[in-house]
Amino acid sequence: MEVRLLDIHKHFGPVKANDGISLTVPAGTIQGILGENGAGKSTLMKILSGFQPADKGSILLDGHQVHLRNPADAIAHGVGMLHQDPLDFPPLSVIDDLLIGAPGRLVPRRREAVSAVAALARSLGLSVDLKAEVGALTLGERQQLELLRLLWLGAKVLILDEPTTGISARQRNELFATLRHLAAEGKTVLFVSHKLEEVQDLCTRVAVLRQGKLVGEAEPPFRVDQLISMMFGREVTPGGRTACAPGPPLLRLRGLGAEQGRLSFKGLDLEVCRGETIGLAGMEGSGQALFLQTCAGLVRATAGSIELNGVPLTGKPYHQFQR
Repeated sequence: MEVRLLDIHKHFGPVKANDGISLTVPAGTIQGILGENGAGKSTLMKILSGFQPADKGSILLDGHQVHLRNPADAIAHGVGMLHQDPLDFPPLSVIDDLLIGAPGRLVPRRREAVSAVAALARSLGLSVDLKAEVGALTLGERQQLELLRLLWLGAKVLILDEPTTGISARQRNELFATLRHLAAEGKTVLFVSHKLEEVQDLCTRVAVLRQGKLVGEAEPPFRVDQLISMMFGREVTPGGRTACAPGPPLLRLRGLGAEQGRLSFKGLDLEVCRGETIGLAGMEGSGQALFLQTCAGLVRATAGSIELNGVPLTGKPYHQFQR
């Protein structure tokens, strides 16, 4: 399915998230949407998938203008979006999760759905246990589930927003193989990313956004320096790193564990010295907030020990951590 976006505008107060973007994506294309954070990538894809209305502009699918008022409208026209954090229901089984929101009957025909989804999974080389609980799946498996749901609902245009965040290298390779297979069948894939190596590996075309505008397009072989220049509006050279000798240990964690709701972690060892800057990475919902709250005494540890500036604080109330 060919996708044409014509003069798309979207403002949030004084911020021009999308400022007159026009883009044509031929059927069977894996179209990279590249740009730094805040460039307008996700906003543009939310407009195409019906999650947000455009203030101005038109969307054409195979030459026909469509009005996508919500995600149900979008999927009815063959457009589906796979979000960075899949939109699923962790307490449900895989098949029940797939049946939520299925069009047609109030009570979908379960046996027919199981047969259709299983056949679709086999055609893509995916292994999915339809009886498993969604909450027990890895992020990569949840992405496969959401992709199957969109295809089962009839999606011909697939939008993926930063899909490789939080998945393993093996799962990334499996995802890329599936997307290439779908593109070969004529499906159109829009792949949103800021990772140049993934765009080079997967995409057949790239559009670059900067400050809400489409500033350039490219086809393979992609020149990394050109893509970076389009993303930032200038050449970017790696800067030197200033050496800083760390001081004595300030925070010591030994075998630390905590839990809150469905989130938990355990067996965490960490030592942070004065003068150090520690990066904490992971997608939303991976436990970063729980970890920081435990370190600050806002959540009581269930295992292990916390020592701050040589003082044991395990099990102490929050005001003790403030001293």
